Amino acid sequence: EEQNAANVSETTAAKQILPNETQEKAAREAKQNAMQGNAAPDAKINAITSSIPLISVSSTTGKNIKELKELLAHLVPQKKAPFPICADLLKPEDQVLLVTPIDSAAPKGRLILPQQQTIRDIIEVITDSQAFGKVNQAVPQEIKLTSFSILMARHKGNLEQAVLGVAALKQLHDGDRILISEGCTHHRQCGDIGTEKLPKWIQDFTGKHFNFSWTSGTEFPTDLSLYKLIIHCGGCMLNEREMQYRYRCAADQNVPMTNYGLCIAYTHGILKRSLSVFPDLAEKV
Repeated sequence: EEQNAANVSETTAAKQILPNETQEKAAREAKQNAMQGNAAPDAKINAITSSIPLISVSSTTGKNIKELKELLAHLVPQKKAPFPICADLLKPEDQVLLVTPIDSAAPKGRLILPQQQTIRDIIEVITDSQAFGKVNQAVPQEIKLTSFSILMARHKGNLEQAVLGVAALKQLHDGDRILISEGCTHHRQCGDIGTEKLPKWIQDFTGKHFNFSWTSGTEFPTDLSLYKLIIHCGGCMLNEREMQYRYRCAADQNVPMTNYGLCIAYTHGILKRSLSVFPDLAEKV
């Protein structure tokens, strides 16, 4: 009977606790005081454990498994991207033109993810980077022009590093190694931008020949010292943390890193125009 009573008591006491704002604040203050030595040892332990929600679960019966998942999701910090894709660049009554060519690797009848995301945000003139040359000639100079991958770089907080990194193209020598990295794992076809178009544009622009390497998906080298330049896609399939990690790895190893859109704009002679929506960065090129 005592055991049964204990089980009932444990079950009752172990109900899900989702601390409200007041409880969370009090718990944080108590924990801080405890960790600073302003409380007795027992108080330190109680302060730490009191801030942790408790729930009793069973893998055998499935008890509270769903509630546990919801509790874990509740505890994960929700971090917003440092910038919207382009919403802050618009004002009411602005007209917007998006150029979205569909290449052979794209799913039939669907826009790729960054195009879908940008449609929800919208800016003045946005083009797929592959069409920079044609669109630059077709769109009047007074209309600002940028690309999806440039907007994605800003959205994920690494545009400035990418802008500075693209200048390394003019400093490369014959035989230097360039890493081209993509966040997705689509099947590469004839005319693929990463394996065919970019290398050709780069070698036509520089008049030199390089050794290219490619990675895709979650694959990204730990040792980047072999490369003189890294060119990454916009990273629409990677979260902000992963993209910032990759750029930080490059910076820590002193390897310039840029992205598809900036590289294409640079090789087509329209880098400054492609950054016209970001005048502070445009002044640096």
